Amino acid sequence: MLGRHALKGIDLENQDFDAIIDFIPAMAWATTSDGMLDFANQHFLEYIGMPLAEIAGENFYRIFHPDDVDHLGSEWRSIMASKAGREVEGRIRRADGVYRWCSLRQKPRLDPDGNVVKWYGVVLDIEDRKSAEDALKEAKSALAASEENLRLIINSLPVLVWSARPDGSADFVNQSWLDYAGLPADQILEWGFLDLYHPDDIPEMVEIWKRDLENSDYTQLRGRIRGADGQYRWFYFSGRKLTDANGVVRWFGVNIDIENLQRAEFALRESEAALRESEHKLKLIINTIPAMAWSCTPDGQLEYWNQHLTNYVGLPIEEIVGFGFYRMFHPEDVERMRESWEEIVATKQPNPVDARIRRFDGEYRWFNLQQSPLLDPDGNVVRWYGIVVDIEDRKRAEESLRQSQAQLAQVTRMTTIGELAVSIAHEINQPLMAIVTNAGTCLRWLQEGHTDVEQARLAAGRIVHDGHRAGEIVTSIRSMAQKTPARMQRTDFSHSLKDVLDLLHGELRSRGLEVIAELPPEPVEVLGDRTQLQQVLLNLIMNSAEATPRDHEAVMTIRCTEYPEGKVEVSVSDSGRGIPSDQLDQVFEPFYTTKSDGIGMGLPICRSIVEAHGGRIWATSDAGGSSFTFTLSSFKEIAVDR
Repeated sequence: MLGRHALKGIDLENQDFDAIIDFIPAMAWATTSDGMLDFANQHFLEYIGMPLAEIAGENFYRIFHPDDVDHLGSEWRSIMASKAGREVEGRIRRADGVYRWCSLRQKPRLDPDGNVVKWYGVVLDIEDRKSAEDALKEAKSALAASEENLRLIINSLPVLVWSARPDGSADFVNQSWLDYAGLPADQILEWGFLDLYHPDDIPEMVEIWKRDLENSDYTQLRGRIRGADGQYRWFYFSGRKLTDANGVVRWFGVNIDIENLQRAEFALRESEAALRESEHKLKLIINTIPAMAWSCTPDGQLEYWNQHLTNYVGLPIEEIVGFGFYRMFHPEDVERMRESWEEIVATKQPNPVDARIRRFDGEYRWFNLQQSPLLDPDGNVVRWYGIVVDIEDRKRAEESLRQSQAQLAQVTRMTTIGELAVSIAHEINQPLMAIVTNAGTCLRWLQEGHTDVEQARLAAGRIVHDGHRAGEIVTSIRSMAQKTPARMQRTDFSHSLKDVLDLLHGELRSRGLEVIAELPPEPVEVLGDRTQLQQVLLNLIMNSAEATPRDHEAVMTIRCTEYPEGKVEVSVSDSGRGIPSDQLDQVFEPFYTTKSDGIGMGLPICRSIVEAHGGRIWATSDAGGSSFTFTLSSFKEIAVDR
């Protein structure tokens, strides 16, 4: 590389001068009078990583950033024309290929006539300074943008923003303040804002403001400010004292419009007073009306019980508030009431429930407890309200009705059995005649000379079978004729149906009816009273038989379907004339009948029996006949629930 060893032709004086420049800790260079590079010191050449030969003359432009070449060339030509040096900035490629910002400074050496003999200059790496300057510019720009954003935010806030000096005079108000007051800033700043306050509020507001300026870092107060429309509105004032980094103290705060809130407070106070008066009147009314009323908290704890109920149970309210009210119920009803009430509270759904309550003299009477929740707009329970209604007389009437229904059901069974007496006698006569015949056969095979023990044994077996059959028919008739209470137990519904069909076999055959029984292959077990379920089947089958004309197409279909969810559905369908659609909802009403000799109690009794078993019954009809369908609960499902 060329350093101290300059280009050929340089005189000794220049050689000594260049050698000295090589030792200067800076990047130095020199050009001819016409701007051709002819020298670069060792620091410069090491910085760019190139020998002088590669950048001499006009080749020095190759070390500049391509984007800067035109600008630097123009500047260099301008400098040479003016014969006066000045600082120029541009990017130079360092030995590692990285472009860095540099400052190029130059100065001409002139002869006595003022002509340029040579140009000398230095290159200073200003990349770090440039980066710092750029960062400073960005920071200033960001600060200016931040200040502008802050100004926009403060002016856009829907509150009156202000700042004040330590003496309390205002030195800033935002645009919302100006818009509300409808005045220029100079009429609000300093102490001009006092002119906008309501005269009645100024003394107290100024007193609070001065007190907080002297003794606190925070202030809050209320007052009325006159707006551009001349109307005063209530505002909430809130301010805080701040000390900046230079120790300058200022107060910053906001005024929030609370006019609507203030009016609401006034209205609320008036409403509260009216509410207290209303509550007093309501309490008087509730304690006066001839009913037992109560209220509970959202979680179901008793908080109020009117005087009538307190007098009835003979207990002070202190002993039954909260969950103490359970002590008033009959011991057998407490757990059921607890489960029912917990479910009502959890689901927020009212569900009237019956229970026995002990009167002050120790007697228990049946009551119906009705409740209703008061809900807020979000659907949450605010309070539970309810009444307690004495239903002792109704319960007794219902029990009497049930007894009457049981008696009527027994009478109906007897009436039906009476109507079927001839058919029943025929059914019993068949196995009896078979017994007589088989007995004679048995005796014949036992006579001397004709003895055949095997044939006699078979005849005796048939006698036993027919005897059992006759006994089953008699037992079935007797059980249906007896007046026995309902016994809810595990019952084989398929077997019960078979018994009824066996009982009605003669009657159905005499009517020319073909009976199709569609039953599951496995036994269908339900929870119910066998006799009552047989009565339902007996009534429905006989109704269908009577509704079906006597011809070769007379068909009755009995279906029994068991569903996985624990429901058993039974239907009895006929091919008769059907039921008019307007009568389908009436056939289950007491004393309603379409028969000339009927009393209209068969189907109502069927409905009461089915509903007592937890099921339902309904009728359908079309041109092909009518169907009666009812549901029962599977015994397995009931067992699981238990």
